[in-house]
Amino acid sequence: MPVTPRPTLLPTLLLVRPQAQAVQQAQRLAAAGIAALPFCVEDTVADERALVALPQQAAAADWLVFVSPSCIELTWPQLAGLPLAAKLACVGRASADKLATLSGHAVLHPPHGNDSDALLALPPLQQLAGQTVLIVRGDGGRPQLGETLARRGAQVRYAAVYRRVPVAADWALFDRLVAAGPSPVLLITSSHSAQLLFRQAGATRQRALLACRFIALHPRIAATLQQLGVAQPLLAADEPALCALLTDPR
Repeated sequence: MPVTPRPTLLPTLLLVRPQAQAVQQAQRLAAAGIAALPFCVEDTVADERALVALPQQAAAADWLVFVSPSCIELTWPQLAGLPLAAKLACVGRASADKLATLSGHAVLHPPHGNDSDALLALPPLQQLAGQTVLIVRGDGGRPQLGETLARRGAQVRYAAVYRRVPVAADWALFDRLVAAGPSPVLLITSSHSAQLLFRQAGATRQRALLACRFIALHPRIAATLQQLGVAQPLLAADEPALCALLTDPR
């Protein structure tokens, strides 16, 4: 699917992702001279029972695989200071950098790409016979990662440490930005949040929403945006790519 790289995007960037991640990213982008604001349509709620059980699960694992920043933020307070022997892995570079900083250990992650396919392509995850892999994720995560690791011989376990809950976005903020012009740019970090965004917008804001620029973190998300009516979603696989896109003077 073609995704067009475009010129400088000067309007306010709205970060359509869970609140804690959006606040942190807005601060990082501000340091790079990019105006960004949280615009949450869903948030994460911790599963306390899963968090209590996590240290015992982690102690029995050969690999701990974290699939999102939310997983790391919620679980590391439970794991910090424990004598973990498990190797660490993350789906994306940003998550891996965060986990490496918190843990003080090397974290396996794809050098390029930020999805399960990219992680599964790495040599250390090809032969896993006799190894236990604990996948730390949200409730109802995509099955591909675990199914593939199981076919490679791993004993796959799951720790579903949070669930996603819809929240009402600040549509008054959106309306003000649209009225003042130029229309904001929206960063979309999951297909589900894209669907929630358009569902919340309703018929009254569809035209204004479709007049905005959209940036997706993954081609799969860009494809969802196109299905929702977005003509040319842009693609930025990670934060450096996002900053380059937003500050490109061409």
